[in-house]
Amino acid sequence: MKVKIIKGTNQIGGCITEITSKKARIIIDFGEDLPNPESNIPKTNPLIDGLTTGTKKYDAVIITHSHGDHIGLIKYVLADIPIYVEKESKKIYDLLNAFTYQENNHPTQDVDFQKPIIIKDMQITFFITDHSSYNSAMVLVESEGQKILHTGDYRNHGRKCKIFKKKLQEIGEVDLLITEGTTLSRPKEKYQTEEELERAATTLFKKYNQVFILQASTNIDRIVSFYKASKKTHKVFIEDIFTANITNALNAKIPTPKTFADVYTWIPLKYNNKPTSFKEKYLSPFKDYTNSSVVFKDFTMLVKASMLKDIQKLAAKKALTNACLVYSMWEGYLDQEGLSQFIAGVKALGIDYHFLHTSGHGDDTARKIVEEITKPKITIPIHTENKEAATQIFKSALILDDGEEIEI
Repeated sequence: MKVKIIKGTNQIGGCITEITSKKARIIIDFGEDLPNPESNIPKTNPLIDGLTTGTKKYDAVIITHSHGDHIGLIKYVLADIPIYVEKESKKIYDLLNAFTYQENNHPTQDVDFQKPIIIKDMQITFFITDHSSYNSAMVLVESEGQKILHTGDYRNHGRKCKIFKKKLQEIGEVDLLITEGTTLSRPKEKYQTEEELERAATTLFKKYNQVFILQASTNIDRIVSFYKASKKTHKVFIEDIFTANITNALNAKIPTPKTFADVYTWIPLKYNNKPTSFKEKYLSPFKDYTNSSVVFKDFTMLVKASMLKDIQKLAAKKALTNACLVYSMWEGYLDQEGLSQFIAGVKALGIDYHFLHTSGHGDDTARKIVEEITKPKITIPIHTENKEAATQIFKSALILDDGEEIEI
């Protein structure tokens, strides 16, 4: 087989990997570049011949998870190229598009974990992994007696850390490993586990009556961590309507207003002017799970940067007696104007600010586990700004540039 990193050897996010066998050619991940406050480059068609323009040259696009930097450009894929996405990840992506009014008319094929897909002479299998996006996948590509593992994004300190190692053991040794290296630029950092973050949150929540949390709605591990901390500190848990739609669409064990008695929904003011069709589909099903009186109790509320007016309204109603805002995402996003303005506005209300986060990506400990179990003959680092550092971890590291092709 042949491997080419079309994009991703020198950047985090927006990676595009091509794998070719004797009969098949596929793409793994097709997402947007991460937001850059210094750039106004629009999310446009990257114009890849045979994939987004011209005549079809690829047999499939494989998506590892629902983060925009991995799936966000699939609407540009030629209509006759099938796109394969794990079915729960696709639900999240569809909801994100609905709430941001983004269109994606390209149909996708649902994928179940460990049920192989056959594409000509390739067998492709999804394995669940530990990451901050729900049901993220590692992708095993087999053909011609060879095995290539594309890790997608992964870590070893989330709530699926044991599953992460178990699935790697099931995959076993591979000929070639394509691994994300997001944190290769931070080699000395070791990240706290979700359980450790939960304990830290519990300690913090005890100090406040009201806790606002700014986090990604797709980070289900984090929702679980904060829900448990909220419960331990005797607070009701309130999810903004976008988050409530996501949690309701997924596993019944995830905190969601429809099945958890102590979980409520908050419909932000910004939705007052949404079309009736939108309200009927995404807001009305949660009307029975809203309760304006709960904000006069001790609560934990998941919020978005668009909800400053909601928080100001609560302050005006004297509902906030001792409140804080917890920011639980990558600190790099704080450079975005809308986010920084929201936080400044919250602080102006006399609300304390705290940073409490653990990475969705693995540290060197996780990378060593991957190497020890898969024993790759060749390792290609992608999704990184410091690919050379991979040589300090992986004995078989091969440093490529974008567009460079190798054959195994």
